[in-house]
Amino acid sequence: MTKKNHKTWVVIAIIVTTISGCRSTDEYKKFAEAGKTFAEATNSLLGDAEQITINTTSERLLSYRITSGKFQPNDEVAQKLVNHYNELSEKDKERLELINELRKHNQFLQDYFSKLIELAGSDSPDRSKAAVESIANSLQNSGNKLVSLSPIKIDRLLSVTKIVLDARINGAIKEELQKRKDTIYQEITIQEKVLKELGESLEGDIKTLRNLQEYRLVVQPLTQPEEVNADTWIEARYNVMTRNADVITKINDASDKLAKFKEFFIASIEGDLTSKRLHDFIQETNSFSAFVFEQK
Repeated sequence: MTKKNHKTWVVIAIIVTTISGCRSTDEYKKFAEAGKTFAEATNSLLGDAEQITINTTSERLLSYRITSGKFQPNDEVAQKLVNHYNELSEKDKERLELINELRKHNQFLQDYFSKLIELAGSDSPDRSKAAVESIANSLQNSGNKLVSLSPIKIDRLLSVTKIVLDARINGAIKEELQKRKDTIYQEITIQEKVLKELGESLEGDIKTLRNLQEYRLVVQPLTQPEEVNADTWIEARYNVMTRNADVITKINDASDKLAKFKEFFIASIEGDLTSKRLHDFIQETNSFSAFVFEQK
């Protein structure tokens, strides 16, 4: 993620400091930093998802080649291998397109909140409104693409009509939040659901990847007549058995944090977000980010 990615969290902090009595500058900074590290951690997980996707297909293709027996470059077996490669690569491209669009969607969301901050303190609200409108349209278009790319059905949510803005929010930012609160709620929900679905689909890939690598890197060398280097073999087996073990847990945790963050957004504009609740969430989020990076 870019440095802008913590802006979503920053605007929540600004709203909170404005209407909930939470006026600690130190607390605001901690919240903004927690948001930044969370965004970086989530981006790191998307990188892991890309690597798992590509590596699993590569292992499948190597396995297919081994089981195909001897063949010549232009014979029928070779052509089947090429066709199999093309088929699996197309599926990879679809997954990678989904991941890339998830990154874009997140960036549009961060850009929206960045402009919302400008709107809150702008002396030229009309210009800021135009910028917000443009980014919001891009955000919704990206959300629509995410919905279309997702292997699972994601319904656009009904309007969140029960959200009532806190009376202490006023001016241009009140007008914008009143107009766009449903959109933001929906777009965060789309990210949450797509990330959850991504984690579920990767779970099968990780099992396949581990099984194929275990056979190729561990079982095959062990059963060959040539001597194996014991330390190298033990290290290879350890790496295969433990690699990516926590990725699914981390992706699911990121999805859960988005779900909670979405509720924080609503609570902040309704005036229901307390200082204690904010502090607890900061602690949870920092723990998650540390968990993601501890094995990097």
